[in-house]
Amino acid sequence: MTTQSKPRAVAELQDFVRGNTLVHARGNGSKSALHPAAADIAIADLSLMRGIVEYQPAEFTLSARAGSPIAELKAALAAEGQYLPFDPLLPERATIGGTVAANLSGSRRYRYGGLRDFILGASVVDGGGRAYTVGGKVVKNAAGFDLSKFLVGSLGQYAIMTELTFKVFPDAPHFSSLRLRYQTLDAALAAIFFLNQSIFELDALDLLPAADGWSLLARLGGGADALPPRLERIRAALQSETAPQAAEEVADTARLWQPLRQLDAAFVAKVVLPPKRIPALERGISGCQRRYSCGGNIAWVATEDIAALDRALAALGLAGLCLQGDCEKPLLGKAPESILSARVKAALDPDGKLV
Repeated sequence: MTTQSKPRAVAELQDFVRGNTLVHARGNGSKSALHPAAADIAIADLSLMRGIVEYQPAEFTLSARAGSPIAELKAALAAEGQYLPFDPLLPERATIGGTVAANLSGSRRYRYGGLRDFILGASVVDGGGRAYTVGGKVVKNAAGFDLSKFLVGSLGQYAIMTELTFKVFPDAPHFSSLRLRYQTLDAALAAIFFLNQSIFELDALDLLPAADGWSLLARLGGGADALPPRLERIRAALQSETAPQAAEEVADTARLWQPLRQLDAAFVAKVVLPPKRIPALERGISGCQRRYSCGGNIAWVATEDIAALDRALAALGLAGLCLQGDCEKPLLGKAPESILSARVKAALDPDGKLV
């Protein structure tokens, strides 16, 4: 029988780590592929370690416990007209700790960057049961090695995060979205390359297959009066430079900009790649549902055959992370190699407890 604990305090988590041979941290279980089911692994459920610790709207910083639901943080920030610019995914179910551990940023990271650009500090419990704080709670903090950024995407295998601090930004009051249709992938990618180098300040830029070719979704944020002329300038520039088959404004809904909501298969994975590698990936994963976010730098892939996706990514030299599904191993494709990662793991978790 699997041992499980729901600590409310850091001291309880420390005792749990010290008292077990293998420990896995879990938030709300929204990313099922990242949670091992072996009976010898003790589960540290952090869902009770939740709540905002400190929020200073005037300083644009937010500190919250790792088990805090994304939805609660978004609501508190929205009340002050602010938001998390890396645009966390699965907002209805995910926790902030799980979001950092899996490095899950959404479509809106296109404008300002991903999680590593906004995390300022963290409190952790390492594999030896030691509790300490890394980074800080201010934006200007450059003292030594920034371990807090190293925790992003770590899957909780270096240390278990208990509290996290982020810088936040003022949010746009209104949004408009434009859908452009292209007959070929090459034409759609040419439009992405044009927009990536343009003066237009897009909030998000996603690419997805359509019945008659490809759709490019572009999003703008700003004042209600300024959005229509800005949208028209982008439309005119794209029609002149990239000749889309159609260009139309579409209703800007939350679902439109939540890519994982539109993928329905046994497994869902994240793949990081440069836009120029998209054609090769397309040839390797034909038949899979997919969507490309952040100007083509992130592929979200849904498939019924995770082993085939693993082989395809390995053949292309790409790495992926399975997020949802009953997956034997979440890391897909090209195996990551990092001497620094091994050294950090040895320093923070010398007995290999955290899995």
